[in-house]
Amino acid sequence: MRVEQSVLEVVIFMSTIRVEGKLHMPAGGRLTDYLALAERKFVPLTDAQVFLLPGNQLLHTIPFVSLNKDFIVFIFPKEN
Repeated sequence: MRVEQSVLEVVIFMSTIRVEGKLHMPAGGRLTDYLALAERKFVPLTDAQVFLLPGNQLLHTIPFVSLNKDFIVFIFPKEN
């Protein structure tokens, strides 16, 4: 059974990097509910860009990255 998904572009700040990418989550779901799931230890992103902070130097452009939630300082939807 396939779960219908929506794509949310997000910006994630960690201690020394900023990551921008596409988060795939269940359609109609909220970002806070998705992140609150205890069994979800990592946040997977596609089409990601990783920037060094401070200075915003682009370090990597990668098709997939999985970030440990324990190291996320804050996350928010990217405005179009």
